[in-house]
Amino acid sequence: MAIKEDELPEGEKTALLLEGNKVLLLKKEGVFFAMSNKCPHMECPLSKGTLEQYLIVCPCHDWKFDIRNGEFLNAKEIKVPVYQTKVEDGNVFVNMGGAGE
Repeated sequence: MAIKEDELPEGEKTALLLEGNKVLLLKKEGVFFAMSNKCPHMECPLSKGTLEQYLIVCPCHDWKFDIRNGEFLNAKEIKVPVYQTKVEDGNVFVNMGGAGE
């Protein structure tokens, strides 16, 4: 389990350490999204960035990533690893078994 479902308010984000990985967990429109908390550019913590709709903006150089698939808006071949999430019995789980879409 990553966190309790009610621990993360709508439109908010939190940084977690799961299985040795820095993970950014976000809640948008009632759905939980999980992705690496490291920007691929200079490993800046995305958790310090701003959430604009479905985009997380890196605090270091304003790179924008889609939280749904990890794609960098200016070059879709650059991605942040994303992880599947599920909510069960009020608990949020993040599948760290491998990055995927």
